[in-house]
Amino acid sequence: MVRKTIQQWLVLETVQRLCHPSAEEIYRVITHKYPSISRGTVYRNLHNMSESGALKQVSIPGGADRFDITTQPHYHAVCKYCGCVQDAMLPYQEQIQDVVLTCDGFIVEKHDIIFWGVCKECAQKEHVGKKTSPATGG
Repeated sequence: MVRKTIQQWLVLETVQRLCHPSAEEIYRVITHKYPSISRGTVYRNLHNMSESGALKQVSIPGGADRFDITTQPHYHAVCKYCGCVQDAMLPYQEQIQDVVLTCDGFIVEKHDIIFWGVCKECAQKEHVGKKTSPATGG
């Protein structure tokens, strides 16, 4: 059993408390209470915990990677206005990998699907009818 350092515990606890935070958000929250922790330490721990499977790193096209405490395969929804990331309440479709065909015999090993839309808060702010999206640039 690998023993967790205080830095690992701080990172894990912060990811647990926040909803799909970016590395920079995690760093800011931790340094608010522990100003001596370095950015490199936070980023290194995030990388190591993602590699070990303790956290899930979620790549957001056009945005910063986010970190998730839920490590089982699942999908995400991203607000096109504020950029918030939420879990999509859709069962993981593992069998979709079996039907993906490519022209050169590419073998699919895993997949991530991100749904883009408008979160509840932004919809309530009447962003729904606007054509531009600051979070995605389009």
